[in-house]
This record gives sequence, C-alpha cells and structure tokens, in this order.
Amino acid sequence: MFEALKGLALDHLVADTPPLTPGARWHSFVGALLGLSLAGIMVHLMPDGGVRFLPPMGASAIILFALPHSPLAQPWSVLGGCLAAAVSALIAIALPVHPVVAVALSVAAALWLMIRFRCLHPPGGALAMLIALEGARPPLEALQLVGVVVANVCAMLLAAWAVNNLVLRWRYPQCRSEPAAGLHGTADAAPTERTGLSHEDLDHAVQALGTFVDIQEPELVRIYNLAVDHAFERHMAVACSDVMARDVVTVTPDTELEQAWNLLRRHKVKALPVVDGTGRIIGIVTVADFLRQLDDTTAAGLATKLQGLLRRTPGINAGKAKVVGDIMSPEVKTAYEATPVADLVHQLSDYGFHHIPVVDERKGLVGMVTQSDLIAALYRRIALASA
Repeated sequence: MFEALKGLALDHLVADTPPLTPGARWHSFVGALLGLSLAGIMVHLMPDGGVRFLPPMGASAIILFALPHSPLAQPWSVLGGCLAAAVSALIAIALPVHPVVAVALSVAAALWLMIRFRCLHPPGGALAMLIALEGARPPLEALQLVGVVVANVCAMLLAAWAVNNLVLRWRYPQCRSEPAAGLHGTADAAPTERTGLSHEDLDHAVQALGTFVDIQEPELVRIYNLAVDHAFERHMAVACSDVMARDVVTVTPDTELEQAWNLLRRHKVKALPVVDGTGRIIGIVTVADFLRQLDDTTAAGLATKLQGLLRRTPGINAGKAKVVGDIMSPEVKTAYEATPVADLVHQLSDYGFHHIPVVDERKGLVGMVTQSDLIAALYRRIALASA
C-alpha cells in the first residue's frame, strides 16, 4: 500500500527535478532574509507616506534569491511583469463586469502582456489579483498605485543586486552575455564548442517543445557540456596514470638557461617541469617563457637575441636572466594519477595548455600528460570500441 502511494506521488505530485544543494538552500534563505529586509527598509524610508510594501514582493524574493539565473528573475522580467499586472488590473476593474470576472480578466491580461513583451514574472499574477480585489479607484489613486508598484520593484531589484553580488557572490543580473574572446584572439569558438550545441539548435528545440523553458541559454549549454563530460568520463574510464609519460625530463630553478634550452631541443618537448631538491614541482618553463625575454622577435633578430640570452655572462648582470628560476612560470596546472582523462580535455584544448604535470599527494612529480598522449588514448579507445 505504501509503495503504491509512493509511486502515485512520484508520478503525479512530485516534480522530477534535482533539489537545491544544501549550500544553495542556505544561500537562498540568507538572500531572502537580507533582501526582503533591505527592500522593506528602502520602501519604509521613501518620502511618500503612501508607499507600502506589497505582499507579492515575497513571491518575487523566492525567484530573485533562489533562482537568480532564471529568465523570470531578470530586471526587465520583474519590472515589466509587475507593470503589466498593475495596468491590466486597473483596466479590468474599470470595466462594467462582475468583480470575479474582473479579477480573472486582470490576471489573464497580465499574463498575455508578459508573454508578448518577454517579461514573464509569476508574482505579477498575484499583484494583478490583489489590485483587482481592492476594486475600482479614481484616476489619481490609480496613478499613485502604479508609483507604489514601481517603488517596490526598484527596491527589490536594488536589494537583489546588492545581496546576490556582494553577500552571496552570485552574479546578478544574468542577462545575455557576449561570447568570450577566443584564446588566440580570433573569432573561432573554443575547440570543444565547435561541434557542440549552437544557438540555432537550442532555438529549434525550444520551438519544438512549444512551452516556456525556465533556464537561460548559457546555463542550458553549461548543463549540456557537463553532462557530455560526465558521459565521456563514464565511457572512457581512463585515468592519467594510464596514459602519462613517467620518465619526465626536469630542471631546477638553478639550471642555467642554455642547459634548459638544450634539453628542450634534445628531447623535442616544449615544456620542462621545475622541481626542488625533494622532487616537488614548483614551476614550469616553456619555449614561450624563453621567447618572452626577447624584445626583437623578427626573423633577423630572433637568433641573435636568443644566443645573447643563452650565452653565459661573466660577473653580475641584473638586467639579464641567467637561470630557469628567472623566467619560469610559478603557477602550474597539475593533475593526479587518478584524475580522469576527461577532466583534462578542456584544459588541453580550450585553455592553451600543452602539458599537464601529474603529481602525488605531496606535489611530487610522477608524470606528464600531453596533447599527444590524450589523442593516442582517444584513438586506442575508439579503435577498441570499433573492433
């Protein structure tokens, strides 16, 4: 009997959506508490004594502080939705119809306007109903009521901006953003995005559904990419320890630049991990680090400048780098042996990394994963699956 009731509830009563994480629940609680308090204080301090805090703002707070990424929570949705509700209700109660019909008409008209002008905000329905239930009023009072609505909305939006950005560290508003510039300063998308979802794909899917989707396009793409990454990791089941090179050529901070350069050329690599006396990685030196030391990188001047950089200079020359420690990059992106290869795809393809050092728990260097290692692993996996 219990199982039957449980199945009935899951099938017909409970939405099949992931719940908020414990951290998000506390963020929402704190946001609603601080946001409504701040908005209420702002409304109370407004010079016009007729301005009151409207109950539908409580419903707006749930959206603004629990779902700040939702299209329903963006500034135009809140302002436009509430204005549409106020105007619809004032027109409906002015018509010679039964009060119950006026209430229904006010909510329906508000909904139509919200959809028409892309400012859907569910608390607007409660606001329209509240105004309609209060009955007709003279034109001057109607105009004052619109001012009260605008004052409430402005207070809520200011509170949402302050609390979400300054306290909860959630970006608000989250309207459409410009695409990020590519790593190479060109118009091409990142490698992992060139074969993924496009705006046309998402628009077609939403049109095919024929319903409102309460999520913005960037969030939907992010969910899709995370799901793809998880599926890739599940099917690949390959860790860094399976593909990494273990005999890694390293240098120390005291290694002379000429020796480090010769190691890069001899082993045909583009980067050397920098380790201390205990084998812990403390940096990385790449071909790019050498080139950054050169002022003249033209074809004629490159060789001369590079020879001058690598040539050992007797005495003290504060203006010239001499050892690896002078030019290395101390910030190193690393992975562990158990790190899934899928976690490295974006780093090696989208963020310009060519080598990912693999370390143990004490940051000791144990291997290196390169783009070539990743391509070989993918090839072997695909070949085995095809066979």
